Amino acid sequence: MNVGRLVGLLLVLVFPVGSAAQKKPADVFTDPEQAGPDFKLQGEYEGDIAGEKYGAQVVALGGGKFDIYFLKGGLPGAGWDGKMRTRLPVTDPVKRSFTSRAWNGEVGDSKITGETADKKSISLKHVERKSPTVGAKPPEGAVVLFDGSNADEWVNGKLVEGNLLKWGTRSKKGFGAGKLHVEFRTPFQPKARGQGRGNSGVYIHNTEIQVLDSFGLTGANNECGAFYGFAKPAVNMCLPPLSWQTYDVEVKPGSKEGELLATVWHNGVKVHEDFRLKGSASKPVTILLQDHGNPVAYRNIWFVPAKSASSRD
Repeated sequence: MNVGRLVGLLLVLVFPVGSAAQKKPADVFTDPEQAGPDFKLQGEYEGDIAGEKYGAQVVALGGGKFDIYFLKGGLPGAGWDGKMRTRLPVTDPVKRSFTSRAWNGEVGDSKITGETADKKSISLKHVERKSPTVGAKPPEGAVVLFDGSNADEWVNGKLVEGNLLKWGTRSKKGFGAGKLHVEFRTPFQPKARGQGRGNSGVYIHNTEIQVLDSFGLTGANNECGAFYGFAKPAVNMCLPPLSWQTYDVEVKPGSKEGELLATVWHNGVKVHEDFRLKGSASKPVTILLQDHGNPVAYRNIWFVPAKSASSRD
């Protein structure tokens, strides 16, 4: 055997074909500490522009590029007027600057700074919002479906990262009317786009409430918070990737025979009211957490059957 073949054989033995050692790290992150500098810049900001209150959502696009969405009045669910939404791209990975006829500035060091065309200040600071129901404890009468200790309540359920529920599973029990609480976390995938970015879904009565990294988007009927393909959320309440988010869903019978209605709160903000589901209150249906190829993790899942569910404020 010549030296070249011997070296090649040794390399195959040490780094087998298809092994992780040969593959480049994927641009999919579930650990903030490993997510890189772009992750630290992306997120939500609050402050003012020319003396008026604004929110901003900085969306990472990979390779040091970002889109900044400036929202007049504040962040979604916290002052934004729902109309004024200005997109400015950041294409220089070194300066991280944005420019337009009206505004110029840069993003960095947990703040967005700059000035308007008439020399008035742009000043916003990075903030981290949390859902008011994140970590909510199951009330009396709740059926605990996942508390981090095991995945016994789920068909082929598996734990990931020690105490989280892996995507792609269905509850063993079925449910009719009542209240569902579920927490989810989308991965950080800066180079992915559209439906390839943190895609999963929570199916209740065979109807999907979309889970997706839709941070900064408009809130269409195929984005996070939507009843997929049927109804868009009243406002896009999607938090930045790797944030823990909540769905609180109240399911109740409607006024018509066999009608079943759902009201949904995304991160504490009502995004749907009395949406008509496919099912019937008299027929329990299991809850599905969709596998769409992205590592979306779940935790703290419980359901309060209607006979035990108290009214919500």
